[in-house]
Amino acid sequence: MTTTTTMTLPPEAPPQDPPLDTVLASIRYAERSPTTSPTEKGYILHYAAPPPFPQNNFTIVPHANQKIRNLRTSPITYSTHGLKIASLDTEMSGSWAPEKFDDDDWIESVYLRELQRVLKDSLGVKEVTVFDWMLRKRAQSFPERNRGEENEGENQPSLSAHIDYTTAELDGRLDQYFGDEKESIKNRKYQVINIWKPLLPGPCRDFPMAYLDPTSVDQSKDFFTVDEVFPTVANEVFQIHHNPAHKWYWVPDQLDSEVVIFQAYDSEDGQVRAVPHCSFDLGSRGSGVPRWSVEVRAFVFY
Repeated sequence: MTTTTTMTLPPEAPPQDPPLDTVLASIRYAERSPTTSPTEKGYILHYAAPPPFPQNNFTIVPHANQKIRNLRTSPITYSTHGLKIASLDTEMSGSWAPEKFDDDDWIESVYLRELQRVLKDSLGVKEVTVFDWMLRKRAQSFPERNRGEENEGENQPSLSAHIDYTTAELDGRLDQYFGDEKESIKNRKYQVINIWKPLLPGPCRDFPMAYLDPTSVDQSKDFFTVDEVFPTVANEVFQIHHNPAHKWYWVPDQLDSEVVIFQAYDSEDGQVRAVPHCSFDLGSRGSGVPRWSVEVRAFVFY
């Protein structure tokens, strides 16, 4: 007697998008203007100026087909390039709903405490002083802005290549944050860093971050000093001019349990390893789910 066995095949898994690696995308840079006086400092106003006063005196232009390499598989190191990927406690961070980050008290008591652990473990720092953090929630119409839509009034992804502080700006921050302790702080080994992560679960494919290898930058030609002027304060930053020697990196499919740590200043080496950065558009390869993210800025002491 012949026995016939019927096998039930498992259902087919839903098709998965292939993992991304090196991509070509547009990066926005401050335009080199031959008509601008070399003695004229750049500025941008973050409020409505009375007409006919211009909002800014420089132009941001996209440079297409910039190669953005996979940071995960690169030879980039924090000690040489000021850039590093680190992981949060996944058991802990897996319970963090994105909405929790709207609560400043929760950020201070939970997220920043976990960040301190990560920074001590991954960088070997002894102390961490956080001085700022910012949430960004992309509006659906970004980079345009439609009135009345969700997240219209929230901070949006930053699209132009930049460094958040000049050396002079950071000297002023020492006064602001440390006051009479400034001189003793300056005698210690410290760095100013940023820590960035997406908030939504799943891989981040909506306006992810790009990081410029600082060893590929000519600071004497590529840095453009700009005052970002708000109603009550002005911050001095570096916008970046395009240079074909630039090497860009990103973290493909970054998870909400991963953070990218990148340097802005080192007390011994200045801004040699300061990492220019910006968001970029993956176009048709993007997820279409508007990105939420959090960035933290801190002094770390060794």
